[in-house]
Amino acid sequence: MKKILITGVSGFIGSDLCNRLKSSYRVVGLYNRKKTGCSSLSELFRADLADHDVISEICMKVKPDIVIHCAGIAHQKGGSINRNGYFQINSEATENLARSAGRANPLVQFIFLSSISVYGEDNLKLPVSESHACNPTSDYGLSKLDAEKRLVNLNEKGLLKKIIILRLAPVYYRGWSLNFDRRVMAPFRIAYLRIGSGNQEMSALAKPNLIDFIQYLIDHEISVDDRAIILNVCDIKPYTFHEIMDAFRRSELYPSRPVFAVPLQFILFATKLAGYCYPSKKEWIHASYKKLVSSLIFDNTRMLKTGFMPIFSLENIYLGSKD
Repeated sequence: MKKILITGVSGFIGSDLCNRLKSSYRVVGLYNRKKTGCSSLSELFRADLADHDVISEICMKVKPDIVIHCAGIAHQKGGSINRNGYFQINSEATENLARSAGRANPLVQFIFLSSISVYGEDNLKLPVSESHACNPTSDYGLSKLDAEKRLVNLNEKGLLKKIIILRLAPVYYRGWSLNFDRRVMAPFRIAYLRIGSGNQEMSALAKPNLIDFIQYLIDHEISVDDRAIILNVCDIKPYTFHEIMDAFRRSELYPSRPVFAVPLQFILFATKLAGYCYPSKKEWIHASYKKLVSSLIFDNTRMLKTGFMPIFSLENIYLGSKD
């Protein structure tokens, strides 16, 4: 039975992934919080990813066949975490974990959860494919891209032979709609906001589609020896802001709220004013503006070519219907 080390088993994705795989594989969990969502595991390690020596010791003890690296510092709004914090955990710790896993088992497969934030928001040719130039505008996106580069470098040096990098679209689930809220709702969810026409489209990723896909990769042993694979991961199709609002309004989760139309000119003015008032956060403010007024669509062709077909969507997550 393959042994899988999952980092971040107390987190939003890691806990579900752990519970899904533990019946078919020998799962070892790594976490850094007081509580873990996968406490039934027989092998659990609590450790700080930044503690390179401890991580190395754990890898040598476990000798995993597969590492699924879910842990990291999530994207925080408003620049509440400095660049060094992102790079220490999302980038440097990722490289150390990969090196340590490779030393413990030279044939280990390393699956890294990256983000579509590595592409940035400017000068995108839609739909954005994996070959598109990366120009991240946030410290979070920069740290994820740096981690990718470090992993590819290890691969090119022959230190890590099997790498799959998953660039995740914004993840959502019933009860976790923050990535949608920022685009269609006023603060505290007091009203819906229709920005411009509301026909802007965004790619997104239902959490169960991600869990299904990772299990599919492992069950079907999807990998190419001696080279890294990079895959955009998102639902089968993008959603307009109108579709998001409609799903929210029709679901029991979000009762009816008023809809306020917000002209694009107002968003542009507010963005310029905010950039003037908070110059240190100008890049983050600009990125937020682009996410509101532009479509962000990502090409999932490579994902689909693996044979995987996502079955969850905005419709069946929020309205409970399955196609």
